[in-house]
Amino acid sequence: MLVKNTYLNWILRIAAGLVFVLTAALKYLSIDSFDMYVYEHGLFGYEVTESLTRCLVAAELCLGIFLIMGVFPRFTKYTMLLFLTVFTVYLLLLPAVFGIESENCHCFGEVISFNRWQSIVKNLILIALLLPYNPTLGWRFRWPKIAFATAAVASLVAVFALITPSYIDTALYGKTITIDDELFRTTVGETEGGETFLHGRQIVCFYSTACGYCRKSAKKVHIAMRQADIPSDKVRIVFWHTDKSKPISLFFEKAEVPELEHITIDAETFLNITNGVMPLIAFVNDGTVAECHKYIELNERQMKDFLTEK
Repeated sequence: MLVKNTYLNWILRIAAGLVFVLTAALKYLSIDSFDMYVYEHGLFGYEVTESLTRCLVAAELCLGIFLIMGVFPRFTKYTMLLFLTVFTVYLLLLPAVFGIESENCHCFGEVISFNRWQSIVKNLILIALLLPYNPTLGWRFRWPKIAFATAAVASLVAVFALITPSYIDTALYGKTITIDDELFRTTVGETEGGETFLHGRQIVCFYSTACGYCRKSAKKVHIAMRQADIPSDKVRIVFWHTDKSKPISLFFEKAEVPELEHITIDAETFLNITNGVMPLIAFVNDGTVAECHKYIELNERQMKDFLTEK
């Protein structure tokens, strides 16, 4: 039953709209983590994932603004209800269909952590707010078509321009990361267990056990390996070692990835090899570094193409 009271209708409208705006803003503040969460589902490549997550943020932002401003209120209400219904069904099926048991479903990014049951409750509350909302009651924007087009275009431009996807960064600025090739070969060759790092085509990751971004990189590499069917013996890790280094087993545990073959070298040599960049992923062919990548712009296609290149 739709409400008849104008003030109550305003409360429902503003409350639901602000939640949508908030979810969009908080997702965007931690868009890298949201990218990784969606990428983990294995449905799309990383480049497509980066575009889809930004489009979703723009859509949530627009819907929240449209509801508050009274832009096509009937369309906005039922589109919001469709979003919430689809996401609620997705959350219910998440472990069974995708095998994902995440502590954070990223509906509020990393700022506010909601597990899937908390997210479902949040969605049901929003549905309860929207169902009685009366789109014919209250103020409407005078030029809805102009507002719709302006908000949609502005939101899309903003989410792609403020934090650009990795493929746009690469296209604009190219790859400028390099490592000291000779020092890499010498150091790895003299390190116990490092001989295998110098034979054949392989991907070598440079991490610190205490680095949060390194754990994100390890997670991304693991998902890319799964998507591209890359065997574990094609990916190896070089860790730096200091007196304050955390156990390597703890690194893999926190990253939620299986352990890969690895070696450790001292921190000073590590930083001299990578020129201070970390995490760093190197594509190595018989001990020669062919190219280097930051983890954020790495994708499964690049890894597969390099490893299968003749």
